[in-house]
Order: sequence, then C-alpha cells, then structure tokens
Amino acid sequence: MEEQRRLQEVLSIRNRISPVSNRDTGLEIAIIRRDCGKGWGGAERYCHGLCTGLRDMGHRVFLLAETCDEDLKRLVDFVPLKVRKINSVAKNLSFHQAAQKALLRFPNAVSYALSRTWPVDAFRVTDPLHAHTLALRYRPYLKRSWTKLSPRHRVLLRLEKSVISSEGCRYIVTISELDRNLVQRYYGVSHERIRVIYNGVDQDVFSLRVRQRRNLVRESLGLGEDVTCYIFPAMDFRRKGLAVLLNALSKLSFSWELLVAGQDSDTSFRKQASRLGIASNVHFLGRRKDIQDLFGASDLMVLPTTYDPFGNVHLEALACGLPVLTTAQAGGAEVVKPGQTGYVMRDSNSVDELAAALRDFESRRDQWPEWREQAHISIKPFTSQRNAMQTAELLSELAEKSVHRHD
Repeated sequence: MEEQRRLQEVLSIRNRISPVSNRDTGLEIAIIRRDCGKGWGGAERYCHGLCTGLRDMGHRVFLLAETCDEDLKRLVDFVPLKVRKINSVAKNLSFHQAAQKALLRFPNAVSYALSRTWPVDAFRVTDPLHAHTLALRYRPYLKRSWTKLSPRHRVLLRLEKSVISSEGCRYIVTISELDRNLVQRYYGVSHERIRVIYNGVDQDVFSLRVRQRRNLVRESLGLGEDVTCYIFPAMDFRRKGLAVLLNALSKLSFSWELLVAGQDSDTSFRKQASRLGIASNVHFLGRRKDIQDLFGASDLMVLPTTYDPFGNVHLEALACGLPVLTTAQAGGAEVVKPGQTGYVMRDSNSVDELAAALRDFESRRDQWPEWREQAHISIKPFTSQRNAMQTAELLSELAEKSVHRHD
C-alpha cells in the first residue's frame, strides 16, 4: 500500500509539472545509478561518461547514487542516497525507495534510470535482464520456479517488471538488439516503446596509445614480451564464463598467461586453476583503475559470457586495438567482426569451441597487427559524445511531449 501511494504521488507530480525544455539552458536531467565511477565496472564507467557528456552539452545533471567519484561531484549535482545493506533484498528495495524520495525534490527534471527504480521517464536496461538470467541459470522448470520464490529474486523481478511496464516508464532504452528482443520476449513490450542506443567509449582514454606502455606493464606483471596474454575483465566471474575459459586454457599446448581483472569471489576459480595445473599462469588482479593499460598489454580479450546486454569492455578493448573473443549471447558480439577483429562463439558453454578459437588465434600471429588496426578502426563511430547526444535527444523528446501534453 505504501509503495502504491508513493507511485500515485510521483505520477501526480509528473503529470502536473513539465520537465524543463529550453534550448538555451538545456534540460534538467536526473540520472539514477547505484554506483558511478571510473574505477568500477563497465556500467559504472558508462554512467560517469554519460553524466560528463550531458553536462558538457549544457544540461544540468543531478546524479542520484550511493557512491560517486570525487571528480564527478565537481561537475554535476550529486545527490547521495542512503541504502540499507543488511542483505540483498534490503539494498535493492531501499535504493529504489531512496531514489523515488529524492526524485520528488526535482519535479522539473527528466528522470533517466540506469538501475531498477520506478516510476521514471526512461529506463535503460543496464544490468542483465533478471528474468532471462534466471531462465539461463536454472533451466529445469521446478528449480527455476523455486528460485523465483527466494526473496532476492522476487524483489528483483518485481522491480524489473514494474519499471518496464507502461506505468513504470514511458521509454525503455536497450544497449543492443539482443536485449531489445529479450525485453519484448519476457515482458511483451511494444516495439515503439523501445530505443536501442549503443554504448560509447572515451577514445581519448581507450586508444592505440596504450600500446606504448605495453612492455612496461608486462614487466610490472612479470610477463614475458612475447608470451600470448589473454585478459578476462569482469565483475561476475560465473556469468561471464571464467570456468569455461580456465577449462579451455588447460587444453592448450603453447605458452600463455591470463589476466583476470575485476572484483568477485575468486576462491573456487583459484581452486579450479590449481586442479587443472595452470594456477601459475592465471593472475587474479582484482579491480583495476588502469584497465586500458591492461588492454594494451594483452593480445586478446576473452569473455565467453552466458549472457551480457553489451559489456562496455567490448568497445574499450577494440578501441585499444585489442581483438575480442565473445559469444553470440553477448550484445557486444554485434560489433565484433569474426575473422577480422575477433571471434563469436555459438555456444558459451563449449570448452572445445573456445579452445579451438584460441588455437586459431595463436596460428595467426602474423595477422595480429592487422587485426589490431581493424579493431581500432571498427569502433570509431561508437563515441561517448554520440551516445550522450542520442540519449539527450530521447530525453528532449520526452520533455517536449510533456510540454505539449500540458498545453
């Protein structure tokens, strides 16, 4: 009842007051994301870039988040949200409630959620669609049904369904055609309510220049100059396919090293590497703020994910001239050109298919310089500026529709 009352209150305010839409002063935009910063995962780095891009375009940005980089606080209006961290259920619900309470302070702002909260003007499916994640992880019907009864999954599914509904938001933004199709499949959303806006990448930070530090970075990591180096950048080792990758690497007969960059529980994967006899070749680096330097030091990014809307690391790696091996279950596969800038696996669980691709890449060493150049060129259009501009156009359209609705 309390949530329904709050929904009616927010909807009432949204219907009475139109968002600011002035071409001279720009929009007031409320961006909602739990964490925002360069030193986090791809979604958090994206949020940082979007806030900066919208601000540079002349819009006033209110960032509603739990944490935020200090440099961003000087550029946008940071609105800290207090989140209860008792457990996952409390964190998700309290973030949603805190975001909605904070939004009441900015009735003139167009609201754009990058995390699950509702109602908002537009919702970007930034995190993996939870309904699809459950379907993949718990294939047997009874087990999947039981999982949906868990408090955590029930809350996430309810928030996801609520924000995607027509009452939860007016537009849904997906970052790949893959996720557009999944949103339509699971929630029956009409084609007209979905916009695909591909990610952008800061091509000043992620560029071929990172290769100039290649030998220094390799030396700091204890890697030889010529050994084949793979990088697995992820914040969810299980879903992104680290177990499959370790099994595939154990089947290779040539020298290699693997950099695992990201923060997640790694105990089981360290044990797996030890059982396979490859522990000395696998380097768990934790969360790194110099991910671009690691891309420059590597020869191939490998992400055999079971599902990923469109990890920004795909674009970041390609921008650095690093070929990418990913799966057809990743939105990022939409920008990979097989045989030119990387590989796209059909079956994310196939150890043999992954091992075969790694062997093929090794056999093409003489083509690596050409692949690096093609990788860098292939994502030239995917700039942070273009992404911010397309996002601003959508939010401006929402603001204009609100103005006309209240004339």
